Amino acid sequence: MNKLSKMAYAIFLFSITLLGMAVPGLCQESPVVNIIVDADIAHAPSSDDIKVAGDSLINLVNEIDPMGRNVTIFVSGEMATAYRLGVTSQGTMTNHELALYGNNTGENLASLSAAEQGAILKDANNMLYHCYVCGGKHVNIKGFRPQGFEQNEDTLRGLENLSIIYDAGFQEGLIYSPGHEKDVWPYLIDGFKLYAVPISTAKVNGEDSVLYDKYIKEQMGLSGSQWQDLLQSKFDENAKAGAPTVVIFSNLVSGEGEYLDAYTNFLDYAEGNGARFLTTLQLVDMAAAKNPGNTLPELEQAKLGAKDVSPTEKGSVTTCPTCDQASAGKGASIITFNIKKGKQCLNCTNSTINSTANSTAAA
Repeated sequence: MNKLSKMAYAIFLFSITLLGMAVPGLCQESPVVNIIVDADIAHAPSSDDIKVAGDSLINLVNEIDPMGRNVTIFVSGEMATAYRLGVTSQGTMTNHELALYGNNTGENLASLSAAEQGAILKDANNMLYHCYVCGGKHVNIKGFRPQGFEQNEDTLRGLENLSIIYDAGFQEGLIYSPGHEKDVWPYLIDGFKLYAVPISTAKVNGEDSVLYDKYIKEQMGLSGSQWQDLLQSKFDENAKAGAPTVVIFSNLVSGEGEYLDAYTNFLDYAEGNGARFLTTLQLVDMAAAKNPGNTLPELEQAKLGAKDVSPTEKGSVTTCPTCDQASAGKGASIITFNIKKGKQCLNCTNSTINSTANSTAAA
């Protein structure tokens, strides 16, 4: 090789190195973030409680949709009943995944018998499943998280009976299936057709703490700015390690004030550093792809999406008329809510009949 050829070859190698440095995506995967939003509501809510829950949920979602980010919203049977139109509207968004968050606010499934748990989970599943728009699709419920992280093996069996395939009631290094203490990616639970999804944890005052805004605020006493710093630090750590960052935000904590600022700033920070926002089901699918030997056939089925709503379907909520009755205007109630799209906020008035709806909107 002559001197000129050697020089050209050296320049070529140097150019490749620079290209790899300038475009990280060519060399490594983008950081992964899974935003979990708890659609919380007071137990036996008043009309004021319902408004607070709805408004705060919209505040969180308004930082998701205009930017095209993905999110998983965990909804209890109580929330699905009290805020049915709002939940239904969230379920129609293609970047939203709706998952099950038990039935009643504050429930402790681990304290109940297997039969009691099964009945509660079935009832909650029915309430969320029937939050649909006529002519649309049912909610594709494939995920679950227990209130207060309280569950046991009976809970897992109950979830299997409902064809749910992942459980986000686990915490990195704190709550885990035997042998999975250090796992940060979703993994199959031994003896079950379920994936465990570990919520990320971080050190707070020397103590391992779950990245869950309600716990961080109420138990650890962090301010909004401290919470934001913790989130960004953990994101940076996970990005370097190739680990996902899985965080829970409650609408009743992060839906306003300094915790809303922390939420917004964290999302922008993560996106500015190349993050991909996945739903929890997408995260499970990514983890399974990394370990093909642990892939469930049920996961492939879940990826096919939700079932279409029959034009004459009534569902399990006996007070709800059929879709044909809905279109005739029988028993309709009007609820107003705000949805921000892009930089515009639309004031939408929708007509619904509990679990079934023919929706119209006016700006």
